[in-house]
Order: sequence, then structure tokens, then C-alpha cells
Amino acid sequence: MRIGSFLLLLVVFAQPLPAQENSPIDLSGTWRWVEHEELDERRFGPDPGQYWGLPINDAARMRADTYSEEWVSASALLQCRPRSTAYQPLGLDPLAIEKVEDPLTRQLVAYRIAYQKTPGNRVIWLDGRPRPSEYAQHSWDGFSTGKFKGDMLEVTTTHLKESYIGRNGVPSSFHTTVIEDIYLDEPYLQWTFTVIDPDYLTEPLVRSAIYVRAPTLQIPTYPCQPEDDLAVGDRYKTPHYLPGENPYLSEMAFKYKIPIEAMRGGAETTYPEWHAIGMKLLAPATNVAYKPVYKDDSTRVAERADAQPKNPPAYDKLEALHVAGNVYLIGGAGGNIAVSIGGDGVVMVDSGAAAAGEKVLSATRQLAQNVRPEVDRDAASPFADSWQTEHSFAQPAIRMIINTNDTPDHIGGNSAISGSPMFRPIGGLRIVAHQSVQSRMVEANAAPAAVPTTTYFSDAYQLYRYLNNQAVQLFHLNATTDGDSIVWFRKSDVIASGDVYNSDIYPPIDVSRGGSIDGVIEGLNKIIDLSVTEFMSQGGTMIIPGHGWISDSGDVGYYRDMMMILRDRIQSMIDKGMTLDQVKAAKPTLDYDPEYGRQPGVTARFVEAAYRSLKDKN
Repeated sequence: MRIGSFLLLLVVFAQPLPAQENSPIDLSGTWRWVEHEELDERRFGPDPGQYWGLPINDAARMRADTYSEEWVSASALLQCRPRSTAYQPLGLDPLAIEKVEDPLTRQLVAYRIAYQKTPGNRVIWLDGRPRPSEYAQHSWDGFSTGKFKGDMLEVTTTHLKESYIGRNGVPSSFHTTVIEDIYLDEPYLQWTFTVIDPDYLTEPLVRSAIYVRAPTLQIPTYPCQPEDDLAVGDRYKTPHYLPGENPYLSEMAFKYKIPIEAMRGGAETTYPEWHAIGMKLLAPATNVAYKPVYKDDSTRVAERADAQPKNPPAYDKLEALHVAGNVYLIGGAGGNIAVSIGGDGVVMVDSGAAAAGEKVLSATRQLAQNVRPEVDRDAASPFADSWQTEHSFAQPAIRMIINTNDTPDHIGGNSAISGSPMFRPIGGLRIVAHQSVQSRMVEANAAPAAVPTTTYFSDAYQLYRYLNNQAVQLFHLNATTDGDSIVWFRKSDVIASGDVYNSDIYPPIDVSRGGSIDGVIEGLNKIIDLSVTEFMSQGGTMIIPGHGWISDSGDVGYYRDMMMILRDRIQSMIDKGMTLDQVKAAKPTLDYDPEYGRQPGVTARFVEAAYRSLKDKN
């Protein structure tokens, strides 16, 4: 009996425990890339003009055709730019994957991935958390969530910075989504990733890589340190080719004796049916410079939507996000609003559109209730009362508004906010702006409650030494108008840029009010000069754009370089004697329109403003 009972217990305890629902596969460990395909991409990189196998549109071709490999080395911001998720698996990087577990439940929460040539750690969240706001910061890794499907992990990544899918300049936009299928077949890890880019791809791009376990592998230190050893004048240049002037686009076709059309990419060239077409085409007889012609892609549909009636915005989706320190962003009210909340009250940069005024007040009240800042005051504070003792969080004190310009989506809410019981300024500091903003609003017969009461004339203006325990500085710029200001919250290290920088739209340059494309470039350089990065061209100083998502100086650097490239193109056309209509017809912005020209009419207005400001300068 005893022997029988003992054997029964052995049988019972030998049974495996029931598996947890959706049991995850174990991807942890160190992995080495298996070198077996696409060596031209993964070693020295493709040659100029070599786009075969890529379902790109003409906007992407134009970006790549005008790309110079000297661009990255010429910018300290981009020298250590890592690969993004849209390209990373094609790199030769070994990687380490480790589990992130909940310390109480021991359940798998995320995988953390470290790559050899990308500092920091990519995190793939497995706990079902929602995606960030459209105003949230973008990064090289993006925001990744994963789901297990048997022996496969499916990962979806959004919120990516602009990067590339080809090291010869073929771009990937900040609208890109990447879907990865990671399949474990011991000791191999099969990694398939699909790039979905509505701006530069006409079809999803599917690529793959294979890794093998490497238990003794050690991930070395990230091998890059940016060096800004350029002369002062060269720091503000962006190496690139003007459209049609890249002399290297036909070299590969001549070398391999294949038609240039076969190298130019496009979804149609990846299908068997195109083979018959390609066989009828001739290879270049000599290595002459190739002059591409770009067609008007469907990505310019926004420009053709001008005549369609538009419903007025409802401003019913305001969002508040923490930026850094005690500074927050309120998005969705027209122009972005920066809000500093602390022991002295609320300092607001811009006020949004007029129709959003009451909703901005409500969002500010709710934000203050959620933040409930500790009293963090300095003895030198100019405010004699204490917000936390005299006023409740249910009715926070808005101490002042700072206006970055005088456009309606930035100053429209001035009246509603300054007329609210929440608005309790100290002394004459009610609405602060550059003198030009006040003058234009007075000339336009703006409501007295909306007009700035404190103005400055100089290049820089400092508010009280401590405002919510930090200095606040304003810098005047002749950029989109002659009255632009950027606002720097020193301790939080946040810059509110106004319309000098917009993360997803061309700047609204108004030449009649003193704006110019050169002024915008100078303003962007000012923002970059005030900023520092944490590592790999991201993080550090945060920038709240006039429109779009929370950014860093890496994003501003991309935007500045785009402005320089477009400035040089339009200036070249002016030097050739082209009229404004001819410049518009030549589509100098075609390759950037998918990202920055989505709103109806914005591209035409930008090109005209850039042309006029450069023409007037001459």
C-alpha cells in the first residue's frame, strides 16, 4: 500500500502545471545576426540611385536623389543618429533581449532590447497599455507593443522619428508604422518586419533577418561620439544636391549594364509582369548624369482639396501632456499651449483659438488639480501671496499669458482667459509679447482684453528671476513675422517655439509682416543653439512646437535642414530667372509635401512666401 501510494504521488507531481493563458515564448538571451542576404544593404550600403525592390513613390525618389552622404557628418546633431525600427533589423548589430517582469506577480510586462550600435534600450510593452497621444514625443525606437501568437511575437511600433529605409537617402517618415513578426525556432530567431509608410511607400515593404543564439556574446559600448569641429559658417549648411544635379545616379546602371528604370524602384518593378517591360529597356551606353523627372504623386492630394468646404473645428479633443519639469502641453486648441504650473500659479504661453477659450480654461483647471504642485518658492519670488494657501486647486491662478506671435490660433483665447476669474495677474504683467505683436493687434482693433500689456523691444527679455522656481526668458526672432518670440523655461529646460518650428507642417511665413525663410532658418538655429541632447540625437531639451508633437533638438535639426534645402532650391530657381508660377509648377517641395504639406493650401502659401522673401532680398 505504501509503495502504491508513493507511486501515485510521483505520477501526480510529475504532471506539468497548467500553462498560463497566452503563455509567452522566451526570447531572452544574446543573439548574433546570420549573414546570408542583402549584403549590399548591410555592409557598405547601396549606391546612389539604387532603389530596386523598394515600393517607393516619386517623393521618396526625389529625397534620395538629392541626398548627399556628407549631410550626416556635417551635423553634430545627426552624426550618432541610430537606426530606427523601420531599418534596425537589417543592421549587423548583435543584440541582447531581457525580460521585464512585474516584481509582485512575476508576470512578463515587457521585453527590453539592447543593440550594439544603438545606445539605450528599446522596450516592447506586453501589458496591453494604450498608445501615446498624437502630441507625444517621437523617438528612434518609437513606441512598441506586442502580442503573442503561439511561437510568434507580433510587435506594432508607432511614434517614430523621421529616418530612412535605405542608407543612400531613401526616407521613412514620422507617420510610419512598423509591424514585426518575431518567430522562435531554436536556436534561430526569424525576424520579419513590415514598414507601412503612407508618405513615401505605395505598398508595405516587407523585409527579414535571421539571428542565432550567441550565449557568450557581450554587447559593447556604443561606438560613437559626435564631433562638432566645423567652422562657424559651415555649422549652418546642409550638404545636398539640387534636383537633377546628382552626378552619381546612373553609375550602378552603367556598371551592371541594366536599365536605369530597373534601379529606380517602385512597387510595379517588384512584380513578375514587369520583367517583360524591363527586357525592352536599354542600359545606359555611357555614364552620363541622369536627369530624373518626377510626377505629381497622390500624396499631394491636400493641395487639390482647397475648394472643398471645411467644417469649423470643434476643439473637443484637448489633451494635456507632461513635457519636463513643471511644464505641460495643452494640445488640440488650435496652436499648442505651453503651461508652467507651480507654487506661483500658472504661466501660459499662447492661448489657442478664440473658439477654444472656455475649453482651455477647463483643461488648465483640470491639469492643475491633477498636478497639485508642492510649494516650491524662493524668497526672492515677486509674488507676495501663496497660491496654495490663498487659492484652491479647483480655481488655480493664471498669472500671465505670453504670446509668441499675433496669429489667431495663438492669441485667439487671450480675451476669454484674461476675462476669467482664474486670471489673477500681479501688477501689469498680464499679457507679454514683443512690441510688434501689440502694435498689430491695436491696429487691427483687437479687444482690449486680448492686447499685450507688457512688451519688449530687445533681442532677449527676462521675466522675474524666479517664476515657479525657474527663470523664464524670451528671445525675439524675425522669422514667420517680425514679432516672433520663443520662450525658454530654464530649469525645466523646455522651449516653446511658437510657429518658428512646427513638427508636421510648413511654417506660416507672412512676408507682409516681416517674415522670411532666412529668418525661420535663423530662428531654428537659435533653438538648436539653446538646446542640448541627452544621447543619440534625442532627449535633453524639449521643444513645444507651434503645432504638432513634443520634440527635441534632433527633430528641430531635421526641420532646419529641410528649410535650408528648400531655400537653396527656390533660390536657384530665382537665379535662373523663373517666375513664381514657374517655381510652383516645378514642385520644389514635392519630396517634403507628404510630411509637411498635408493641410490644404499650406504648400502653395509656403512656396510663395519663400519665393517672395528671397526675391525681395535680391
